[in-house]
Amino acid sequence: MNKRLDEAMREWLVNYKRNTVKVSTYDRLEISYKLMLRYSISSERLDRLNSDDIQSYLNALVDDGYSLSTIKKQLTLLTSYLKYAYSRSDIKLPIYMGVRLPVREKVKKPAKEIEAYNPIEQKKLMGVLTTLRHRQYCAIVLMMENGLRAGEALALKWSDIDWERRAIRINKTVVRIGTKNKSTFVQDGAKSKSSNRRIPLSSRAYDILQRTATEFDRKSEYIFYDENEPSKPATYDQLRWRLKSVCKKAEVPYKGNHALRHTFATNCYNRGCDVKILSKLLGHADVSITYNIYIHLYGDALEEMRSVIG
Repeated sequence: MNKRLDEAMREWLVNYKRNTVKVSTYDRLEISYKLMLRYSISSERLDRLNSDDIQSYLNALVDDGYSLSTIKKQLTLLTSYLKYAYSRSDIKLPIYMGVRLPVREKVKKPAKEIEAYNPIEQKKLMGVLTTLRHRQYCAIVLMMENGLRAGEALALKWSDIDWERRAIRINKTVVRIGTKNKSTFVQDGAKSKSSNRRIPLSSRAYDILQRTATEFDRKSEYIFYDENEPSKPATYDQLRWRLKSVCKKAEVPYKGNHALRHTFATNCYNRGCDVKILSKLLGHADVSITYNIYIHLYGDALEEMRSVIG
C-alpha cells in the first residue's frame, strides 16, 4: 500500500472505529492521532514503515518530555491500527511486535503522585460538608465515602438510589470530549463494563443523601443538576468550583476531585479491605489495576508471604 500512515490511519479511524467504540474512546484516539501528526512518522509510506520507525517515534516522545502514560497511549493507537493493517495484508510483517516502551526512569515527566486527604483533613471537610449548604456537598460526600468517580456522581439520578437496600447503582457517567472547547454528555454505561456496579452506601453517605432528598427540590431527574439547565447534570467545572470552596471553608488544601476517590481507597485499606473487594467497589476492570495504583498501600506482601511459608 502506497498510502502515508496518516492517511491510512484516518480512514481506519473514520470507517472502522468511529461507530464501534464509545464516543469518549474515539475522542481519546483522535487526541492521540493528532499528536502523532506532529512527528515525521505520520508521513511515512505504509509499505516502508518498520519497527525502527516506531521505536524512534517513541524515543522522540521521551526526548520531548511526554509522560509514560501519553507514550503508552501513542503505542496503543499505533499497535491497534497496525494489527488491523496486518490482518488485511496492508503491511507484510507484524512490525509492532518488536517495539518496546521506555522504562519509567528514562521518562522526564514524573508520574502523578497519588494524593489523598489525611484523617485530620477529612474531619475538617466533613465539618463543612455535613452542613449541606449546597446539594453538590452530597456529591463530594459520595465521592469520598463511596469512591465514585466525578463523572459517576454527576450522572446519578434519583432512580439510581436503592433506598431499601441502602445502595446505589452506577450505570452511566458524564463524559467530556474535545481538547480546547470541551463538551459533555451523559454516556450510558460507566467508564468500563466492570464500572457498572451496585455498591452499598456508607452510613454517612446514606444520611446525607436522605437529607438531600428532603431538603432540596427535585425539579430534575438528576440529583446534582446544572442550575442553569436543570434537565442536564452539573458540570465538572461546577463540581470542581464547589470542592474548592469547601476546601477553602475547611482550611484544607485543594487536591482535586480524584483525591476524594483515593481517600476512599486509603480508608478502605486502613480498615483491612482486601484488594479484590476494593477493586469491585472502585469498578476497576481488573484487580491488577487496583493493585498497581495502590501498591504503595499494599506494599510487597512480604509478611503475608511469610505467613504462608511458615
